[in-house]
Formats: sequence, structure tokens, C-alpha cells
Amino acid sequence: FAYNNGGYVVLALLAERAARRSYHELVDELVIRRAGLADTGFIRSDALPTGVATGYLDQEGLRTNALHLPVLGAGDGGLFSTAADMSAFWSALFDGRIVSQEHLELMTRACSDAPEHRRRYGLGFWLAQSGATVFLEGYDAGVSFRSMHDPTTGLTRTTISNTSEGTWDLLRAVAELHET
Repeated sequence: FAYNNGGYVVLALLAERAARRSYHELVDELVIRRAGLADTGFIRSDALPTGVATGYLDQEGLRTNALHLPVLGAGDGGLFSTAADMSAFWSALFDGRIVSQEHLELMTRACSDAPEHRRRYGLGFWLAQSGATVFLEGYDAGVSFRSMHDPTTGLTRTTISNTSEGTWDLLRAVAELHET
């Protein structure tokens, strides 16, 4: 098993070809609108609207990531969102508004073990080593993100940072607090 961003870029291109619409239109129609995500979308990183955080390449904020990454996201990332919208996303996903229960079960069934990450991988989702927790995470220059959802309890935990290491630093600090 190896995660591969390029595979998701190719998948997005195949989806565009099959649907005869852009990947951005597909995500907007099939995910964002179905889930009612008010503050989620593909935004040009060189023209961020008021209220959207700029990504920084280091924690001192000396340089933004605006032109370091593709200006507009693709199949491997680049979607802007909020913690509240991620909570709405998980609810919509597990309520059957985005995909059928049958497809959700396929997507959240372990296809690969990733012991070096202490988790498993389904179809597009990371899965806890044991239990029902499903999560998405991302990392790139000037951004880091993890959102975890336990469908058995309904608990969602989302961390979003506008630095590459911000999410991981916060998660390590929280883990240390729980150890003491």
C-alpha cells in the first residue's frame, strides 16, 4: 500500500471524461450541494476572498503558499472548507445524501493495511486500526487538515491549519495532554 496523489489527479480526469463536466462542477453538484456545505469550495489561492485564511510555508508567516501549489485545486486536494462544513459533510455522507449506503459500506471497508501509519485504507478514506472511525487528512505546503468521524457515536473532530505542520503539532499536543 502507498498513498499516491497522482492517482487521485488521474481519477478526477477520468471522472471529467465520463461525466463530460469539470471535476470542480462534479464535486460542487455531487458533494458540496448535496451536503449543504455553505463555506466549502474550490477557490483560487491567488484571489482569496475576505474570511479565508492564507496558507503559510512556515509558521513565522514569511511566505504564503499562493503560487507554490496549483492555483486551483484538483483531484488530489485544494478544496477550501471549515470545521462546521466538515461536520455537515460527515452527516450527509452517513445519512446517504452523497452516496448510497451500499457504496458507503464499500468505501469504508478496509482494502489495505498501513501498519506504519497505524491504520487501514478503504476507498478514499483512512480507517482506524479497529472500530468504525473514518477520516480524511491532507497536507501540503501551507496547509494541513484532519477530520475524523465515528459513525457509531456521531462524534466528529476536525483540525484545520494554514501551515504545513499546524494540524500535526496540535494533534501531538493534545495526545501528550491525554498521556499525562
